[in-house]
Amino acid sequence: MASTTTAGAPAHANKEFGAGKLILNWLVLCGLTAATFGVSQLQMSINSHLAAALCIATVKVTLVVLFFMHLWHGEGSNRIVFVVSFVFLLVLMFFVMADVSTRFTLANSRIPPMPRVDQKMVPTAMPPGMSHGPERTSGEAGHQ
Repeated sequence: MASTTTAGAPAHANKEFGAGKLILNWLVLCGLTAATFGVSQLQMSINSHLAAALCIATVKVTLVVLFFMHLWHGEGSNRIVFVVSFVFLLVLMFFVMADVSTRFTLANSRIPPMPRVDQKMVPTAMPPGMSHGPERTSGEAGHQ
């Protein structure tokens, strides 16, 4: 016969987070999102912006995984899968950034550079000879 007492409940059932902790976590995530925007408005080099954004994003991902995906009370195999996938992501990002940062500029390229056009010379209206059609006066329309 089935028992309705809590003695038969799984061991992880009492390890759930309450609504208060989840709301606090959500507020921290909103604050970190605002921090990402705030850092993007600072006068810093592009590499500093990238490093700050990646650090804040790492903290946000960790909070989401630990609390909303319940990895805080997860079993060992789930934690190992997450850590290994995160390490592989870091390795891939490292090699992509190393590749991009070590590329040379195309100073010795055989491709000629694009010609520079003086923007003052470009008219704001239609170029000459490119009208919307033959211009007719009201008198010409009656002759057809």
